[in-house]
Amino acid sequence: MRYIIIDADGLITNAIEWDGVTESAPPEGSTAVQVDDLGEIGGTCIDGVYAPPPTPEPVPVAPTFEELVAQASTFAELKALVASNLA
Repeated sequence: MRYIIIDADGLITNAIEWDGVTESAPPEGSTAVQVDDLGEIGGTCIDGVYAPPPTPEPVPVAPTFEELVAQASTFAELKALVASNLA
């Protein structure tokens, strides 16, 4: 059987398989709740209402050196573009 471990704030901190019989206890201040397929770590379960974890913001991809060269019309512009992408 699948269980999720929910901390005191409703945050899902773990998802486990447990037979429901073998002696086990969630960490102090947490609760184990049997679920079918809900409950992704990082989500929440408050008063029986499940919310998935937030979607992480995409990490911007830095331009390649070749792309910076294509953007610059002078060596000074290239130096400035490279410097601004190192920060």
